[in-house]
Amino acid sequence: MAISVDKIYKTVLTILNREQRGQLAPGQFNKLAQQAQIELLERAYYDYSRSLNKKNEVGANNDYGNMPKNLKEKIDIFSKDAELLIVGIKSIKPSIDVKSRTGISLPTQVTAGTYSNLATTSNGSGTGLTVTVVATTNTFSTVTTVARGTGYIAGDVITIPQASMTGANSDCTFPIESTDLINSNVDFPTDVYRIINLSRSSRSINFEELTKSEYTYVNSSKLTTPSETYPIYYRDYDGLKINPISLIGENLTMDYVKIPDAPIWNASSTAGPYGSVVIDTAASVDFELHPSEETNLIIRLLSYIGVIIKDPLVIQTVQKQEQTNFQKENI
Repeated sequence: MAISVDKIYKTVLTILNREQRGQLAPGQFNKLAQQAQIELLERAYYDYSRSLNKKNEVGANNDYGNMPKNLKEKIDIFSKDAELLIVGIKSIKPSIDVKSRTGISLPTQVTAGTYSNLATTSNGSGTGLTVTVVATTNTFSTVTTVARGTGYIAGDVITIPQASMTGANSDCTFPIESTDLINSNVDFPTDVYRIINLSRSSRSINFEELTKSEYTYVNSSKLTTPSETYPIYYRDYDGLKINPISLIGENLTMDYVKIPDAPIWNASSTAGPYGSVVIDTAASVDFELHPSEETNLIIRLLSYIGVIIKDPLVIQTVQKQEQTNFQKENI
């Protein structure tokens, strides 16, 4: 269920060239396409909320006239879930690039191989970090976190013992940088747009979302203290803070709406009929929007393009069409 990026691009070009308004380069189209897609996804939230309010006030039709259900489908396309590890505050991220930083000391000799689950030490207060080292002959390749530990701060120096790596002639030491640290209990997927729900134990126990002030209040009373059967969390700029801390080391399930994949129209290196430029389908990415958004997508793209080509007629026509659509939706 997707909208062809080639179809949208050609439709937009056809509309623009009807009155010789010029061409729209693929690079320009690609930059505008993702912006339009995200705007329509965000608009679906507002439309869904408005349709629910209207349903509560005047009721709603069933089947094809069930607008809340139809609008929810537009958002559901982007719904995902992920199993995430609950870690301690100030844990180390899953992958760290130690070779590019200053202050690192690597063995000059090491036997090629993969050395797994190596316990490390630190000159700071952090503990529990274990890593896997991949090495070629006398050269370190990667250092990957296995257990992230907890309590680390920027400036702590991590040591991987010489004895853990065959043929190594010295320890490996490197400093922790602020960008290495996780300042929350959960390391988010990179494509999170909106969180729907958090749960654990095969979705049998839901986490209760609280505000920061509520989070503090709940922890101050024995009657409301969180437990493994009544876990809570709040979200701030760092991420999620989970309680109780006894859940550290376990997994939770995050249901969320993802950021749409950026649509891309790429030209093929092989010319089409009569030397025309055609799409390279293998290197292009379609819109992920619901098919019913096709017309809205074209209108939204034209509104952006009208600004780029400085054509007020395009902008005015698009705005008039958007106003008409809004009035129809709110009859």
